[in-house]
Amino acid sequence: MASENTVNFILNGKPVVVKNPSPYSLLGDFLREEMGLKGLQQPCKQGGCGACTVVLSSSSNLSPLVVNSCLTLLCSVGDMDVTTIEGVGSLKRGLAPIQKAVVDYNATQCGFCTPGMIMSMYGLLCSNPKPSPQEVEDQIDGNICRCTGYRPLFDAFQTFASSNNQSNGLPRKPYSCQKLSLDIEDISRTLPRKLVVSGEVVLWIRALTLQDLYEILRADNRKRKVRMVRGNTSTGIYPRGNCDVLVDISQIPALLEASLTSEGLSIGGGVSISNCMLLLKRHSKLSSSYEPVYHHLKRVATPQIRNLGSVVGNLMIAHEHKDFVSDVATILMAAESRLVIHSTSNEVEVVADLEQFFKMDMEDKVILKIIVPILSAGSHFVTKKVALRQANSHAIVNAAFKIELDQKTGLVLNLPTIVYGGIMPYPQRARNTEKQLIGKSFWDPKVFEKSLLELHKELVVDPSLGRPKYRSMLVNHFFYTFVLSTYPKNALPHEFFSAVAQEIRPISRGSISYGLGDPSEYPVSLALPKMSSAGQATGEVEYMDDLKFSSLHASYVLSTVSNAIIENIDASKALKLKGVVAFLSAATISADGFSNYVSDYETVFAANEVQYYGQAVGLVVAESKAVADKAAEMVVVRYKNIMKPVLTIEDAISANSFFDSRSIDFTKGNVDIAFGNSDFILEGEVYVGHQYHFHLETQRALCIPGEQGCMDIYSSTQNPSLVQQCVSVALNRPQHKITVNVKRVGGAYGAKLNRTPPVAMACAMAADLLQKPVRLILDLRANMQVVGCRSPYLCQYKVGARKNGQITAIQMKIFNNQGSHFDFEYPDLSGLTSFIDGCYNVRNWKIEGKIARTNLPACTYMRGPVFVETAVMIETILEHVSKEVGIRAEIVRELNMYDKGDVTICDQNLIDCNAKLVFHHLQNSSDYIRRCEEAKIFNKQNKWIKRGISLVPVKFGAAWEGLQMISLVNIHLDASISIYQSGCEIGQGLDIKVAQVAAMTLGSIVKGGILLEDIYVHTTTTIVANNVAESGGSITSELSGKSVQDACEKLVQRLESISRLMTSTKGKPTWQELISQALDAGVDLQARGRVYPSAGPHGPFQYVSFAAAVSEVEVNILSGETKVVRADVVLDCGKSLNPAIDIGQVQGAFVQGLGYHLSEKYEYDSETGRLITASTWEYKPPSSKDIPLVFNASLLPNSSNPYGVLRSKFSGEPPYAAACSAFLAVRQAIAAGKSEWGECRWFSLKSPATVEEVALTTNVPSKMLILPPVVPQLLP
Repeated sequence: MASENTVNFILNGKPVVVKNPSPYSLLGDFLREEMGLKGLQQPCKQGGCGACTVVLSSSSNLSPLVVNSCLTLLCSVGDMDVTTIEGVGSLKRGLAPIQKAVVDYNATQCGFCTPGMIMSMYGLLCSNPKPSPQEVEDQIDGNICRCTGYRPLFDAFQTFASSNNQSNGLPRKPYSCQKLSLDIEDISRTLPRKLVVSGEVVLWIRALTLQDLYEILRADNRKRKVRMVRGNTSTGIYPRGNCDVLVDISQIPALLEASLTSEGLSIGGGVSISNCMLLLKRHSKLSSSYEPVYHHLKRVATPQIRNLGSVVGNLMIAHEHKDFVSDVATILMAAESRLVIHSTSNEVEVVADLEQFFKMDMEDKVILKIIVPILSAGSHFVTKKVALRQANSHAIVNAAFKIELDQKTGLVLNLPTIVYGGIMPYPQRARNTEKQLIGKSFWDPKVFEKSLLELHKELVVDPSLGRPKYRSMLVNHFFYTFVLSTYPKNALPHEFFSAVAQEIRPISRGSISYGLGDPSEYPVSLALPKMSSAGQATGEVEYMDDLKFSSLHASYVLSTVSNAIIENIDASKALKLKGVVAFLSAATISADGFSNYVSDYETVFAANEVQYYGQAVGLVVAESKAVADKAAEMVVVRYKNIMKPVLTIEDAISANSFFDSRSIDFTKGNVDIAFGNSDFILEGEVYVGHQYHFHLETQRALCIPGEQGCMDIYSSTQNPSLVQQCVSVALNRPQHKITVNVKRVGGAYGAKLNRTPPVAMACAMAADLLQKPVRLILDLRANMQVVGCRSPYLCQYKVGARKNGQITAIQMKIFNNQGSHFDFEYPDLSGLTSFIDGCYNVRNWKIEGKIARTNLPACTYMRGPVFVETAVMIETILEHVSKEVGIRAEIVRELNMYDKGDVTICDQNLIDCNAKLVFHHLQNSSDYIRRCEEAKIFNKQNKWIKRGISLVPVKFGAAWEGLQMISLVNIHLDASISIYQSGCEIGQGLDIKVAQVAAMTLGSIVKGGILLEDIYVHTTTTIVANNVAESGGSITSELSGKSVQDACEKLVQRLESISRLMTSTKGKPTWQELISQALDAGVDLQARGRVYPSAGPHGPFQYVSFAAAVSEVEVNILSGETKVVRADVVLDCGKSLNPAIDIGQVQGAFVQGLGYHLSEKYEYDSETGRLITASTWEYKPPSSKDIPLVFNASLLPNSSNPYGVLRSKFSGEPPYAAACSAFLAVRQAIAAGKSEWGECRWFSLKSPATVEEVALTTNVPSKMLILPPVVPQLLP
């Protein structure tokens, strides 16, 4: 019996009834907005980040499944069990073992991704209480973490692996989640009810039989558009198309059948990719194709997507979207798979291969099943894929090959199969190449050369797909390595082995090392988890959008051109949409008395001129976000004088488009004389690109109007004082009526220093105009398009050096691509001199710096701005000098390195210089010299996989001057302690560090000290944090800690006399006893602390710290793929306030740096200026499969810092810059490859060194694709 307009399911063990849901409603939206379950987050709504992960159980699933709730249709979970993070464990009920492990291993930072991470692992444990280490390693492929670098997450999760009886003090914890005992080949036996939901514009039907489905298709033939849906995962890539009827086919028994038949594996049209993989794995020995297809599918999408999406669904996406490079289609085509297709228009079933399928009109047709045949015993089957990232990344090019050879002669016995995807629309068989191979020796070099020529004749790269040269290269290289893979193992020379090995990434591992701290200062210097880590693990902590305020919702109207004049804005259609409340633009806010100016350089809304694609031209306010989003798309903006945008540094040079007011011309010493006295003069260039912050919590604000013109603002910001000032300007209202509150921020990395005010200003104007609370939350795509990122730089250098490697002079011309306007004070190129020298004492400098003005959003601060970019510049120069003089790089580095007492080019006296100490420590602990020799041996023994290894030191200064921090400490009647302070908790562990400082300071006068549980760090608010500095530069924990220490010392002064009196009579009092006595004596138990640092004692910086990293990589010089084999990082952190927090900063910052240099690339449409990579589909920060296989992080032992707070130093920036060691190692590996064909000249490598950049830079000559001779006596 059908259930009409009602969806019933179990949520965290309790029944839920949803009446009259919209067929398009998504589970994630319902759970957050209707059920108030705020633990799951939906940053991307593309299925790309995993923060929305929940667990589904049903009779049609073999076991509980992790899925993306942001893609899952609410109607589709009818009669299922849904488990969210709230159903796993809570602070009140107690943490589940998986949640406790995350806390114990300090595996949270900002915490925004944490519930999704835990749910992914929880889902695995519920389906398999004893997973293998490999299963654990694979489980979080679909979850992105920008903060931790994944290593602590793996350390926590691996404690549950079956081979781990006890790890790091945590015993393995078996799970006893309810598990269904269905087998894949019995999956269709118990099914839920039929369900029909009538929406306003679409009818949703859950079909339970093929007959149901056929009747729907027949009844609606040519009348209403029907869309069949299994997992709805395609909407993560492509906008959902319009249709009249949505038919859920996920519960039709005939389509869920998956079994072995006489024809091969039969995979029903509704079988998920995950279940298909189970079947392939079970029968992997039956066909040469099954195991390769299984392993290839592991690289398709994510566990969440594979659990929801079907094999057939993937094929249909490829059928409907020519730009979709389907791995599934390519490998199944090569495996000679056939589709059984039913046509409801004539009731005929046809069997079609994949080539025929892509030529068919699929209207009114149903794919019943896929037959994957058992290939003949002698068949050799191989698949290939190159993507922007190892996991959760679509293919740039994929391929699959099937061939049967005579193993003694190499003769091709019958028609082979050669299929490529990503070359033309749809996968393509190379039919002509296949035919000409029959009867030929596959190992004959002449046959190979002829085959390559034929391949390029019939596989012409479609330029609309992009990357034409690289795709063409991969056609050659895939075919070449396939040929090598067919050689009998004992006939293939060893140097070719690594190029043909189908490697499965091994289990990653790592270590952390730090001292025990100073017992005299405990709890300061103890390794303790963050104060909110347990709440992050249970999903109970609140981020801005979790606040329980009823509000209106706002959405930006964004420009669709990047260099034009606004002719007219017409919002009339949008304003007629039901639920729309208001529209704001530059014109309307001026009429309402608001100010449009963010700063001297920027406006909230474009008034006349559009400077970049995605610039805000208006704001729609509506009763819901969905309505606001829809209405924003209905606003019509007309433009005139549309010009081609200036986008790159090269464009700016050609157009002479620069901000001349902030150019610099710096000279120290005399480079001309120094060049004249040099043995070598070298020239080169370094390019580093954009990088998106990828904070999972996007830019957002909630503004609540109050009485007498007051406004409360909840902002995800690092800079509440600046938000307060800017909103005051926007509303034309004094600052005392504006209060900004920040409890925590879900990732920032500099993006929320200066880029939060425009969002808060727009939101505040809407709230003030309407006198109602309004929240403005950018989706990921808008956030990436609108909000600035790290600035690209081009450095053209000239360097002089002596024969021993000593650098005599450096001359640089540096270009910065800032975008369309300044970001308040950013950028300031005078900062180049603070960092450009790195760790090296060069006496003669000349630096010219120019800022390019382009049609892009204003670039902004990002973790270590200028420092991170210049680190790779100076280190590239060191590598260049090393190569030219023929002396090992580490020797050249040490020769030029600063010593104690040297003065840097920005006049910082290095009174304490640990550069060489850190360098030597890491050189020895990483066994660097031996590994360099091993890399040389490896490169001699391997032709196509090359290793590189690089040791890089970095120097960073703490700029304190003028950065005011304020705190307020209250001691209550029950002796508990409240702290209000100026810093923003953005994941850096600020709260726990200031609590440790308070406990140490106040606890010094009582017996037994103070428990951290008795201290609470409250929301940062401008009521206390008035006119204070932003939270950035890794110095906030120190300065906030110092301000709290100042307040606590004042309280200690007031309490000391009472403590001494009590000690003299009854012994040293406890904290509770002391406070009780102090209250009776009328002592003021509230104190304000303040820090306003003056200039550093020895230069512009308060102190300088050093770090170093050794990175070892393997590079496939044919495909351009890079694997970080090992990374060792050491940081001079002084006497760490909390080593567990600081080591986490080291790990996370280094991996973020790996993304900057290896995978994260911005691409713009050259005609419109649109950011093409504004999604998780195209932009690829590191995943869990991109971290070093061995990752060792340590804090320099026995270090101190007389100029820091309690002898500590910062931790966030130096490891980030040290990640350029991986980039330089990649360059070394490329150089080793180029030496194979005698190319030994210096060359430039652009950062990021993506797979494409590496391959194009290497540029393997066709003549090098040589087949080794087959020696007859070596054949079987």
